[in-house]
Amino acid sequence: MSHELREQIRNNLNFKNIYELIEIWKTNDRAAWSDTTFEVLREILKERIGDVPPQDEPILESDDVSEIDDELEEWEAKLLNDENRPELYDTLDVLKLRDNINKVALATIVVYILLGLFNFSFVRMLFQGVVLPTSEIIQSVPDMLLTTLGIGIQILIIYFPLKALAHILRILMEMEFRSRKAN
Repeated sequence: MSHELREQIRNNLNFKNIYELIEIWKTNDRAAWSDTTFEVLREILKERIGDVPPQDEPILESDDVSEIDDELEEWEAKLLNDENRPELYDTLDVLKLRDNINKVALATIVVYILLGLFNFSFVRMLFQGVVLPTSEIIQSVPDMLLTTLGIGIQILIIYFPLKALAHILRILMEMEFRSRKAN
């Protein structure tokens, strides 16, 4: 294993507090963390606390993979099942983050539409049981159009950056995966 990779792993682990490191060590999740990470982690724990606590039985397969596995593209499934996983991030966590970003992007559309509906005075009055005369409904059309335009702009301002972020995460993961396969 290259010295640079071990140093990168060490630097990343050094940012975690001792309780996080002990939890990673005890959990012994070999599906989420590489053997090299555990070697470096053992060294760090010896330096910081002197004695390395006992580990649980190793976890060799992640239960979380099955819940997300159906929605993955072919290269993503290969990445999750690859023996040579990335050392600096947990692939499954990034995939879940990407999915959660997509869900939040869709939820913002629903929330903004609902909030916009309650901005219309005649909708509020309908919920209160008040029937507006036709003339007042016609007079409120320009306000409804402006409010609808404002809601649309708010949705665009939130939705597209979130979708772009999810897409960028996917691109970066695929680039990293393909660059490791080229070596």
